[in-house]
Amino acid sequence: MTQVSNLPTAAELDRQVHRLYNIARRARTIAAILANPQATGDGVEYASARIPRALSAARRLLALPGVADHEETPYAVSFLTAAERQLNAPSAGLLRIAAAARRAAARADAADDDFGVVVFRDTEERCRLLVEAAVVEPVLGRRGWSARDRAASDALQQQAACWGLAKGADSARATEPSLADFAPAASAYLSQQAAARAAARTRCTAGIRCTESTCLSYGAVKVTYLVDSWLCADCIKAANTRLTAEGRAPDTVRPIPEGTPESGRYIVTLYNGTGKGARSVECSNPQRAQFIAETERPFNNTGYTIRVAAPPQD
Repeated sequence: MTQVSNLPTAAELDRQVHRLYNIARRARTIAAILANPQATGDGVEYASARIPRALSAARRLLALPGVADHEETPYAVSFLTAAERQLNAPSAGLLRIAAAARRAAARADAADDDFGVVVFRDTEERCRLLVEAAVVEPVLGRRGWSARDRAASDALQQQAACWGLAKGADSARATEPSLADFAPAASAYLSQQAAARAAARTRCTAGIRCTESTCLSYGAVKVTYLVDSWLCADCIKAANTRLTAEGRAPDTVRPIPEGTPESGRYIVTLYNGTGKGARSVECSNPQRAQFIAETERPFNNTGYTIRVAAPPQD
């Protein structure tokens, strides 16, 4: 009787190794997310879920006859090993903390908790800086973490566990991180930042600030003729006096005729005063718009403009 061999044919073996290589290459691509300092929370969750699945699929293929011994398998396995190493690296944990800190800062902002916003944003920034420092690029002279960076990472992760920003923390805190019990541990600098933010919030309760550099009082209104200008009553008079002397009508500058629509939106455009870049934030009232304009600094030299966008017509 002819004995049937259990060994795969060369063509079948090549197909299995090709599948293994495709899985490994995809895992390596996904793992790059966990080395990106600006990775979003969704990206980190995606990578954290997909890489273990890829590793599991690869193990099943490696268990097939002949696959582990194929000459091209070590190349694919090196990709898988690198992806698994990146998944378990401290930098991946820091990205998870950064994502949790961003969500916590958003909740604190919604609750007008200035101390929480400052501390959680600082935590996120420090996590992302450490992730960036972890990148090894010999050509550029980047050698990864120093002993000081490793100590900073350990301290951050311990702190994050206390505040509910890392796995293993109490479930209630993991859902709603709070700084109430840890305020004394914050640095004097962060306390000063929180106080400055709270002071800005108080100032902005009067409304939008006058754009005349010699005035800068709060409670200004949007005016006609002068583009991107918000003026108080005294500055409207001064502007009309100046323009009348130049031959303009006495009431050239006046509050916009329709006023501020009740359901209007305030669009704050934050721009880079010395380079490219801008982003816009939509607000529902003038107090929030002015507060965003004074406290958000996405660029080193951030300038801002505020405009009113009327609700869409039916």
